[in-house]
Amino acid sequence: MGQMRTITAHFDNSRRYFENSIGKEFDFTQTTGPYEYLLGALSGCFYLTMLSIKHSVRWQSVDITVEGTKRDSVPNMLEKTLLKITATAVTDKEEFESLARQAAEECSIYNTIKAVSDMEWIIEYKD
Repeated sequence: MGQMRTITAHFDNSRRYFENSIGKEFDFTQTTGPYEYLLGALSGCFYLTMLSIKHSVRWQSVDITVEGTKRDSVPNMLEKTLLKITATAVTDKEEFESLARQAAEECSIYNTIKAVSDMEWIIEYKD
């Protein structure tokens, strides 16, 4: 199986950012390159799509860890992509899951990557 890349995006009322496995990075380095930015863009698009959908559920914060596994063969596109969504202090878990399902249908970057990669998302709740 190909090389795995991972980022974690953090979203709350005061800040939105993503970081890689060694901390926040915004330059192209050995550990932060095009795939980390792609995965960061995916997490941001997914979260902002959720916010754009009419809903009444509330939450304190959402973290989205995105794992992308690249194919070994050329072209080295993503083979599998997983969004691990951790939501804190969610008022209605059923509505939150419905919101995530709808975001997966509407998020443009999610659906662009879905054309070449197996996509999956899971939700974990913290109270």
